[in-house]
Amino acid sequence: MNIPLDCKNCVKYLGILIDSNLSWKIYIEYIALNISKIVGLIAKLRHFVPLHTLTSIYQSLISPYITYGLSVWGQTCKSYLNKILTLQKRALRFLYYAKKNEHTIPLFINAKLLPLNFLYHKTLSELMHDVSTASAPINICNLFTKTSRVHSYNTRSSTSDNFYIKASRLEIIKNAFSRTGAILWNELPSSLRELPKNLFNLRIKNKPLSVLEDEDSFIEVGRIISKVN
Repeated sequence: MNIPLDCKNCVKYLGILIDSNLSWKIYIEYIALNISKIVGLIAKLRHFVPLHTLTSIYQSLISPYITYGLSVWGQTCKSYLNKILTLQKRALRFLYYAKKNEHTIPLFINAKLLPLNFLYHKTLSELMHDVSTASAPINICNLFTKTSRVHSYNTRSSTSDNFYIKASRLEIIKNAFSRTGAILWNELPSSLRELPKNLFNLRIKNKPLSVLEDEDSFIEVGRIISKVN
């Protein structure tokens, strides 16, 4: 029985808008709109409530929009991600009564909040720790294969318990979570990867905060890794 299928530019799955090109542009515009409304709320409330209350509002209302599904859409192009980073900076300037063009890195550090790219590194690292210990959902774990299971050669990659990185010429595959996650995990030092989950999460958050003191708020993930090491 032949059933015609409707072709749609965008579908919603588990609260995430997935466009036909997997560009994540539509979804980022959606969360940017919602975050912008909350930033406007913070701008009004800051005259009536203390800083710790405003920070709690940021954590409870803005952070969930940014972190939900970030390991999937956080690898999209920088121009899209900048919309979210700009809103983060605007929110922090309102929190601290900073000027419009004031540098925001000290504000991120004071609030103990991470810019978008640092959050992506943190989120992906934590998820990959779960993958390495087989505590992530099985469908996610199945996306990754240990190098030692691909070949039996005694290489540094296979003996260090790295994940196998699939070669590809397609950009969509190069930026896939199954590949970027493996690359990030393989580049983390073994001393960090072997930590229990609670200590790993603490280190993977606190270290980027210290890195942020000497870097730009949109440092590339690869450089975050090298600095964390």
